[in-house]
Amino acid sequence: MLVCFTKNTPSDSADALTCLRKDGTRAKGEMPKQAILPNAAFHFVIETTLAWRDGFFGQIADGADFASVTAKFQTAKKSPAKIPRLRQIEALVACLAAEQWGGASEPAAFAVKLAAACKKERVPTLALTPDELTRVRVTLREFGAAWRPLTPGQTLERKF
Repeated sequence: MLVCFTKNTPSDSADALTCLRKDGTRAKGEMPKQAILPNAAFHFVIETTLAWRDGFFGQIADGADFASVTAKFQTAKKSPAKIPRLRQIEALVACLAAEQWGGASEPAAFAVKLAAACKKERVPTLALTPDELTRVRVTLREFGAAWRPLTPGQTLERKF
């Protein structure tokens, strides 16, 4: 699946996300603006780097639309035991986004933060190896380096 992250003007409340599936269908949605990277970028990097197919983009690739996947994430928030992976991904996104503001911590300290975030989400602790964490961090830096210089209307394309 081709994923297109399009930067809109600073006055817009959201950037655009388009996913072109292998079967030719597409899913379109908005990415509410965040100061550093769009939330969807964190999901994309995590899912592609760790080869997880059961997150946001995996479901879109399998034919779901943005609204149904978002609804599933909200359902998982209310009943995390039903779909723990979705809430674990949210915990990981929160920890990685916090690092964008405050800087990276050592893998052991990150693991403690991730365990606390998983506890807050009421799901089992997600265990990442130091190598997996490094790969995700590097890929996030690369994504950010490509995203930040884009001007309104420009698109960053990635394969899922």
